[in-house]
Amino acid sequence: MSTDTTTQKWAPGAKKLDAGDIAKPFREEIRNQVAKLKQSGIESPLLVGLLANTDPAAKKYAEWTGKACVSDGIRYELRTIDDPIDVEAALCDANDDPRVHGIIVYYPIFGQVESFSGESQDDYLRDTVSYKCDVEGLCHQYRSNLYRNVRFMDREHTKKCVLPCTALSVVKILESCESCYDKSKPIGRHMEGQTVTIINRSEIVGRPLAAMLANDGAEVYSIDIDSIYLFSGGRLHKCEGETPESCVRKSSIVVTGVPTKSYRLPSNWIKPYTTVVNVASFKNVDEDEILQIEGVTYIPMVGKVTVAMLERNLMRLFYNYHHPDRQYEDRYKAAFEAQRVVPWYGNAVQIYTAFAATAILAMLVAKSK
Repeated sequence: MSTDTTTQKWAPGAKKLDAGDIAKPFREEIRNQVAKLKQSGIESPLLVGLLANTDPAAKKYAEWTGKACVSDGIRYELRTIDDPIDVEAALCDANDDPRVHGIIVYYPIFGQVESFSGESQDDYLRDTVSYKCDVEGLCHQYRSNLYRNVRFMDREHTKKCVLPCTALSVVKILESCESCYDKSKPIGRHMEGQTVTIINRSEIVGRPLAAMLANDGAEVYSIDIDSIYLFSGGRLHKCEGETPESCVRKSSIVVTGVPTKSYRLPSNWIKPYTTVVNVASFKNVDEDEILQIEGVTYIPMVGKVTVAMLERNLMRLFYNYHHPDRQYEDRYKAAFEAQRVVPWYGNAVQIYTAFAATAILAMLVAKSK
């Protein structure tokens, strides 16, 4: 998958993977889904992007998103907002617009500025996106389900949850790598026996990714600037005595997401045959050094897979909530529930109480005669 002409200088078995190659089959699947919709006379889903900052990374992400959507047949509309204070109103308008099937907000807008409505204004905005339109999978409903390992939105298991798209992109990259996932094992155990270190604990990447990999059976060290936690067996444990170095040295998979240009993960911490994924917009590793490690697999960027997962989430939301057939089913189910005769009793205890009360009343009436 690598096209680098310097591969002869790498250690035996070392390789660098191109995220674009990993994204291709997902985007091809999306094109096929869009084509089937059009053949049925149904317009392709509409994704609305809200951009209210001058951050170069956010602008670049918006450009990538738009180009990918146009290429894959998805309708995309970028709404630029001059004053960040107007983002909430624009977001609510998009939530309420039946023509809109997906929404992405390009962060940061307020960064970690405190909010009256939550920990930060950006966090509040994430929770304001309707779960029916949240292509990033970052609203409270999806985060809560992820951390509780709830995989469906309904009791009938017809509507799968949307997962945070950047974290999901890392999962799909790892699934494409040899020896990271074992699909012969039952669901929930595909990564059993794997130890993972994630150097990032943001709500966008590190925290959901740790939960997703732990839900698949891995033991996951989550490293932040001032603490280390271990996700294992469905529980979170505070680590005492561990260091970033000790965690990395134990790990067969390392994910770096430090958003600073100056950070470098020491290459001598990484053991042979480790898979290393760089999620940050800056390179958190020395590429030349890391490819001198025997059998290492290195993925320097995830952006193209993230955009593919964004489109994939949009299609899932469309089929879950917006497709004409699904809307008809939901309306029929709601009408049926509204007309269903509700029994006068609520449960067996109420039946027993009613019969007991009737029997006592009958005895009292009989005695009075």
